Amino acid sequence: MSQPELSRVCSEVQAQLPSYVDRSLSRVRRRLVGLHLRRCPECQAEFARQREVSQGLAALAGPPETPPEGLLSSLLDQAANPGMKGRAAVPARGAVSGARPALSVALLVAGAAAGTGIGYAGWRGARATRRRLHRNG
Repeated sequence: MSQPELSRVCSEVQAQLPSYVDRSLSRVRRRLVGLHLRRCPECQAEFARQREVSQGLAALAGPPETPPEGLLSSLLDQAANPGMKGRAAVPARGAVSGARPALSVALLVAGAAAGTGIGYAGWRGARATRRRLHRNG
């Protein structure tokens, strides 16, 4: 079931409610909104919701938390002396994490040679099969 359409006055008052709640409306507008709220249950309900939201946001804002004592010096010490975790986070120097560049190159060359050899063997096998089919076909 849809809600009944608000009157033009109610729409205008409800548009002003956030400013009414945080007391930023001019004195005249604040008085007009207050007069309307006294006699309109729909706008009173919306005002209660707006006030609840405003109070919830104020509770969340609270004072900023201060960082624990010594946090900055601890972070600076960790940056200067990274230890095992810090060294592991440094980008690897080769294709294999922590390996020497020469070993990485050797592993890459061996992998490429093995791949080429497998590819060549497959090509020769397919070529021999085609020749046999052509002769027998």
